[in-house]
Amino acid sequence: MTDIILVCIIIVITFVLFASDKFRIDFVAILLMATLMVIGQFRPNFANYKEAISGFSNTATVTIAAMFVLSAGLIKTGAIDLLSHRLFRLAKGSERRLFIIVLLTAGFVSAFINNTAAVAVFMPILITVCRTYKISPSKMLIPLSYVTIVGGTCTLIGTSTNILVSSMSAEHGFQPFGMFELTKLGIIFFGFGMLYLYFVARQILPTRMALSTLTRKYRMSHYLTALVVNNNSPLIGRTPGECRINSQYDVMIIEIIRDDRRIWSGIRDTSLHPGDVLLVRGSVDGFMAMKNAEGITIRSQDKFADEDLATEETLLAEGILAPTSALVGKTLKEADFRRKYGVFALAIRKHGETIHDKIGHIKLESGDTLLLQGRRESMAKLADDPHFILVQEVDYPRVRSEKVTMAVAIIAGVVLLAALGITPIVVSATVGCVLMVLSGCIKIQEAYESIDWLVIFLLAGVIPLGIVMEKTGTAQFIAGILLNMIEDLSPTLIISAFYLLTTLFTSFMSNNAAAVVMIPIGLASASELGLLPMPFLMAITFGASSSLSTPFGYHTNLMVYGPGGYKFFDYIKTGVPLNLMLWLLATIFIPLIWPPL
Repeated sequence: MTDIILVCIIIVITFVLFASDKFRIDFVAILLMATLMVIGQFRPNFANYKEAISGFSNTATVTIAAMFVLSAGLIKTGAIDLLSHRLFRLAKGSERRLFIIVLLTAGFVSAFINNTAAVAVFMPILITVCRTYKISPSKMLIPLSYVTIVGGTCTLIGTSTNILVSSMSAEHGFQPFGMFELTKLGIIFFGFGMLYLYFVARQILPTRMALSTLTRKYRMSHYLTALVVNNNSPLIGRTPGECRINSQYDVMIIEIIRDDRRIWSGIRDTSLHPGDVLLVRGSVDGFMAMKNAEGITIRSQDKFADEDLATEETLLAEGILAPTSALVGKTLKEADFRRKYGVFALAIRKHGETIHDKIGHIKLESGDTLLLQGRRESMAKLADDPHFILVQEVDYPRVRSEKVTMAVAIIAGVVLLAALGITPIVVSATVGCVLMVLSGCIKIQEAYESIDWLVIFLLAGVIPLGIVMEKTGTAQFIAGILLNMIEDLSPTLIISAFYLLTTLFTSFMSNNAAAVVMIPIGLASASELGLLPMPFLMAITFGASSSLSTPFGYHTNLMVYGPGGYKFFDYIKTGVPLNLMLWLLATIFIPLIWPPL
């Protein structure tokens, strides 16, 4: 009993750490793994050190890493870009037609590639189309996120959770899922989701920023101005770096205009001349302090818009901090952002709020949206950087279009071999990665960069928890408590309860972590009741992929938060009804498709 109590305490602490967001979830998972490893040295019923690190060699971890690389192969060859561009042309400016095309295309694609990657590819194209036809992106982006989530439930490789549950099913002596095992219910979820998003969500989502420029969206009018260096200014002959303009006044020089020549690069080390016009970002207090101390004139009549910051050589764009970004937890100053990337961050949008003051000292989080300005070449490099998702198409040759057919053929081969049972998915996916590199669809460095290491380390850390729950009898103990509470319910309602409980857990912790905790409990419950395990596994699988009610429940929800100009309540009013309806569908169809008896 002592071991069971200890495991329960570990589960509760892990849950609290996941929910508190005090630490990154991958660190919490590794902390969990280390804890199990240490305790296992003293308590034989816990995982030994080999079991504690077994998550790294688990077939789910390897398969999921391979799927990230395969998804990147499709993206790097421009296969998804090509498909989406051609289909979006069919919309011809109609919001309804565009909505249907987006949902169908993104949903289909997300059944075969990582849905975070699907949103990252579709979002810039979709926003460009919306701006062209004066359609509000806020009508489109939450539906884009939701449809990729439900689309991912249609195949084994649609989400990492599907692969994880399949692997854990095999480890417990049951059959792993086939490639299209989930498809029947997945299509029901997808079809109903389509109807709901088209007839309900589209009506209740707000119309925001349909015609808004980025400078208006980020309310930059009071934070951008032009300063003229007077003839008697102490700045003359000195560089902005020497004068410490940024650190002293929190004023950032975006460009220097000198005799009709615009200077963008090397600004920090450029000596200032009389009459230089400095295009700057800062605050009124900073501008006034600089005026009084440095002998400059503020051209307050100048009001800057997008066209002033975006020229033939420069670009103004939004960039989202990717979940895997090394910048998470750092400030722009600590990351030496301007020098490293060659672009300026003008503002930060965090949790729906726009921040202008002292943005260089703000701790960055996954999903933060930055208003960026810089040369087109620098922006193109940023678009290729896995740390960022640039919310704008960049006209730059980034794809290997001649490899499109090869990339599609490799993905088709991976799916076909696994679907026909010729090879396990881990084998076909790993071979597919090798072929992607050998064929030139993706470079080896790009393959490493494409892997979401947060997910990999999360899996490696939490998978041993399932082993410990089994070995110590904790799964059976918790299952017994749950069944005592719901023992009078029918098998259908018990399965429904597992779906609901998994969905609730997923709202506060990672969907993969929620699945790892719930699978041993579900299998123990099935054994206690004398029911087949498959409906319980399916309830957990689909429940873990139904986090639609908050912007923080799933990466894709967070990715569209800033670009869509959403508020927290937009997710509540749109996602909660859909969550409840999917729960009802799961309650009806899981026992029909996978009978518990």
